[in-house]
Amino acid sequence: RKNQQAVINSTKYEFSNGPLEGINRKIKTLKRTCYGFANQNFFFLRIDCLFA
Repeated sequence: RKNQQAVINSTKYEFSNGPLEGINRKIKTLKRTCYGFANQNFFFLRIDCLFA
C-alpha cells in the first residue's frame, strides 16, 4: 500500500530509472577502485573513458 502510486505509475508510463541506476553503479565502482588518486582530473578522465 505504501508504494501503490509508484506501482501504478510504472505501468502507466514507459520511463524507467534503470539505466541511470546502472550509470551510478559504474561510477561508484570506479570510485572505490580509484581511491587515493592524487589528481581529481584523472578520475574524471576515467569516467569519460568508461562511458565513451
